[in-house]
Amino acid sequence: MDKFMDNPWFLRGVAFVLAVLLFLVVKTEEDQAGRAAAGTDIAVLQDVPVEVFYDDENLVVTGVPESVNLTIEGPANIVQTTRALKDFTLFVDLRSLVMGSHTVRIQHENLSDKLDVRIDPDTVDVMIEERITREFRVDPELNERLLAENYIINSIETDPATVMVTGAKSIVDSISFVKASISAEGGIDGPIEQQARVRVLDRELNKLNVDIEPAEVTVKADISEYTRNVPITLKRTGELPEGISVNEMTTATDTVKVSGPKSVLDKLEEIPVEVDLAKVTGTGKLSVEVPKPSGVTKVSPGKIEINVKTNKKESDEAQADAEETDEPETDAEQTENDKSEDIAAKPPAESEETPPPAEPEEGNSSAEVEESQELNGMMIEIRGLVEGKKGEIVQPPNGQLNLTLKGKRAALASAAKKDFAVFVDATGLPDGESSLNVQVNGPEGIDAVPSVNRVTVRILTA
Repeated sequence: MDKFMDNPWFLRGVAFVLAVLLFLVVKTEEDQAGRAAAGTDIAVLQDVPVEVFYDDENLVVTGVPESVNLTIEGPANIVQTTRALKDFTLFVDLRSLVMGSHTVRIQHENLSDKLDVRIDPDTVDVMIEERITREFRVDPELNERLLAENYIINSIETDPATVMVTGAKSIVDSISFVKASISAEGGIDGPIEQQARVRVLDRELNKLNVDIEPAEVTVKADISEYTRNVPITLKRTGELPEGISVNEMTTATDTVKVSGPKSVLDKLEEIPVEVDLAKVTGTGKLSVEVPKPSGVTKVSPGKIEINVKTNKKESDEAQADAEETDEPETDAEQTENDKSEDIAAKPPAESEETPPPAEPEEGNSSAEVEESQELNGMMIEIRGLVEGKKGEIVQPPNGQLNLTLKGKRAALASAAKKDFAVFVDATGLPDGESSLNVQVNGPEGIDAVPSVNRVTVRILTA
């Protein structure tokens, strides 16, 4: 080690390194002293807001950034004061420019002339457009996955129904959707009302930068269980009391409204309603319950009235006996009323005062014969629709049926399609599919029987 230290080249190397270090230390101190003597400094200010001067009542400007970065360099005291107070303004002045696309420089004011100012970016591309206001209808939304099981949206609306949207003409023209959505937890099982923010979107569902008045609307949704109108049929059970026969049994209620799972209700074609004949005592009305099919949660109405028309069998038998007794009687033994009845019922006995009936009967026989004929392709009309609703025939698919006409030959000879109206009454029906009775209006004396008694219609909101 001593020999190494005594080596003159080693000592020279150490001396050189020490000299370099000493030079660097002295140089750094001189630079710092020189800067302090000169008093200069640099500061970078980020996110400095940019103001825009233009006719904001009639024009809309796009392309100007909200903020930029600013670098200032100069005397240290001015730099420090400017950075602390920030009493300067960055702006673009567009008041002298016409509508269209322009490249403008970002300007500054209230910055010392002794500062070197650099703005990033220092120029921007702007678009000056006409400012317009247009009214749009708000489309309310509610995700059906938020509904409880078996529940549906009957109606949904906003209050107010429209909003005023203000912005650049090109942006307003690109508006495709104006929406307000209900946000809620799942399991909604009743009406809901909620404040919702209005969103304005283009066709790609991008949110547009416009002013909306009002910015929020009230969304109201009517939610209930899934329902469907199902036809009923009358099914006779039990036995009639002795001496009574039923001529006719009808009801004014053709359909009932059922609630429950869609998979269950869509399979229901009809609901049979049992009428206990043992409770029939004569012509009048019966109140019977409508059964609730398996899986159905509710049936409305729960009871319906049945109109029953009856005859007394004893009176029928007595009348028949009387007719049998009257038949063998002679003309001389009958009263004037009996003679009238016999004339209507059978040919009178030969006499000089009574004209022979054979010739007029034979002359009119062809016109009085009962016949039938077909009218094909009769269009089914939907009546009773209120304003804002429309209907369509689902079954039969072509919305047509055939009519079988029965009546006198003379009446049928002049019958034409235009003389008959085939229709269903959709008064008061809700949206959805319903089964309705077919009704036919036509000339008197002709019985028009449709090829199908019930059709399925679909009611929609126009």
